[in-house]
Amino acid sequence: MKFLNRYTLVSIVLTLTIVMPIMALFFYSYGGSNETLEHLQETVLNEYIFNTLIIILFVSIVSLILGVISAYLTVFYKFRFDYIFSFLLAMPFVIPTYILGYIYSDILGFFGPFHLFLKDLGVVDRNYFDVLNIKSVIFIIALGLYPYIYLIVKSSFLRNSSTLLNPALSLGKNRYQLFYQIILPLSRPAIVGSLALVIMECVNEYGVVAYYGVDTLSTAIYTSWFGLNDPKSSAFLSIIAMSIILVILMVEKFSRGRSSYKSEEGAKEVEKEELRGFKKYLAYGFLSIPVLFGFIIPLVWIVKYSFVYAVDVIDDEFLDAFINTFVASSLSAVIIVLLALFISYSVRISCKNTRYITKVAGIGYAIPGVVIGVGVLSLFGDLDNYLIGVFDLDELLLSGTIFVLVFGYTVRFLAVGLNTVESSYEKLSINVNKASRNLGKNYWQTLWQVEFPIMKKTLLFGFLLVFVDVVKELPLTLVLRPFNYETLSSKTYEFAGNTMIQESSIYALCIVLICTIPVIISNLKR
Repeated sequence: MKFLNRYTLVSIVLTLTIVMPIMALFFYSYGGSNETLEHLQETVLNEYIFNTLIIILFVSIVSLILGVISAYLTVFYKFRFDYIFSFLLAMPFVIPTYILGYIYSDILGFFGPFHLFLKDLGVVDRNYFDVLNIKSVIFIIALGLYPYIYLIVKSSFLRNSSTLLNPALSLGKNRYQLFYQIILPLSRPAIVGSLALVIMECVNEYGVVAYYGVDTLSTAIYTSWFGLNDPKSSAFLSIIAMSIILVILMVEKFSRGRSSYKSEEGAKEVEKEELRGFKKYLAYGFLSIPVLFGFIIPLVWIVKYSFVYAVDVIDDEFLDAFINTFVASSLSAVIIVLLALFISYSVRISCKNTRYITKVAGIGYAIPGVVIGVGVLSLFGDLDNYLIGVFDLDELLLSGTIFVLVFGYTVRFLAVGLNTVESSYEKLSINVNKASRNLGKNYWQTLWQVEFPIMKKTLLFGFLLVFVDVVKELPLTLVLRPFNYETLSSKTYEFAGNTMIQESSIYALCIVLICTIPVIISNLKR
């Protein structure tokens, strides 16, 4: 395992293939500027960047408050219904942010129940508070993304060793000092890592910002390509979006320095303190905010209108969208999990320096879906033009096919599969591999006959995670889907764009039910 074997060489080729759309963006954005790009730079580009940064900043703040405090209360304090709250706080994860946006625009809109209720009370008459603004976008995105922070930080809090926390309590530290001086510093990697996911999703967000009329880099990239038919400007804006994410991640990396954050595994958990009186009701009030507005109200809205409009909406078009979603998501998830297994395995049996292969292969998750879509379209557009010239074809061979869509999903979500497989390999000793080969099996036989059966439950869970991510993905789907190829997410967006938000409820309900599966399974595994 101290050499570069053929498995690693194949992994390198696969990794280079996967990152080619990203490299293509730099090629298309290089060179002199055109009229569209000059116009954007002189007029609205600064506004797009400013809005993007504002959304990142305030969504991060709100998500941190909701996620970290919720995790702290459910892990270190005991109160009635704490287990139910612990479960429900993760449930907003199953409702995509663009669906949350459509729901609240309908609830709080001019003809929505909330505005009509205030009008009946005489609170509002002719005056109308506009909800289609950046403030609403920030609150909605935060409601949809804080579960990333809550789940990851909660897991970190649970691993905090009582050998560090209990002595601090015995030395006179109160619970608040324990939180700020010990628990938070120990959990910094989890907090920063989960916050990085939130930032990536903020830049990737398209459905909410487009519907609420807030111009960001994501909407500008989409408009430049499909509205102005200008791939070069779109590629240039994509580079800016990528740069924002990379700069933020690099700043955090350098600020951390060589600090090490490790806690003792298998230690006894810190005893929970029981909340009483005013503190208990304050905790109930705080935890109810994300649960109520992030899950219960949207779910009630979706279920209610699903029953009302099911007869009118469930037709051949709905079935086609459901089947298309299932086929594209299943195919992508299978390919991603198998690629992740092969790449991780090749790194496992090769020299240590090859570990960077997985980092490069998973870079797509840090890049907005619309950016990847532009890169994939640019790459396959040139490839099709080359094939047309060489083979004298009458039509495009690859562009506008499900192959390109699945390839885009693979670039975007391979990191999810890699993280799942690598976490499983961390628990599986390399001695298992060595013992198998000492008994006469080669590397390939060892992978499929020995390690694969041991890891199959983890791989199944990885499949479900990727499947759900693909089902929820909107920007990449809108950019790469074939002509007249609708999915649940694209139909939800289409109905909302045509001011038929209530009719979109059955599509939204299907997405929510599918996304609930891994959440339930992960809780059953515990």
